[in-house]
Amino acid sequence: MTEIPMAESGATGGARPKEVTIASWLILAASFTGIIVGGLEYYFWEEELALLGVVLAFVGFWLYTQVLKQDYSAWMMSVIFNIVAIFLYATGSNWPGVALSVICVIYFIAPNTKVHFEQR
Repeated sequence: MTEIPMAESGATGGARPKEVTIASWLILAASFTGIIVGGLEYYFWEEELALLGVVLAFVGFWLYTQVLKQDYSAWMMSVIFNIVAIFLYATGSNWPGVALSVICVIYFIAPNTKVHFEQR
């Protein structure tokens, strides 16, 4: 019998790397922080800029699913998204969101995380 050629296991073969899982959980944590803090600030102080955190959170939920798929464009959008989120969260006084976004940017641009999102 002849052997059936199998595809080499690349970035998507096998189990998901722990760096990808951690990166996706960081995005999810930042999204929940944006919804909670943004919603509370709007509810108590009626600050319209706090609603930007809520809008960013919904984008973050979508990015969470794409990061789990190890999509290169999701990695790029996550870095850009979190850089923008740092400034928007700061204008809305969402300091936990700023801290999580800074952690996300640092973690996403780390070489051991970036290697799992290489463009194919």
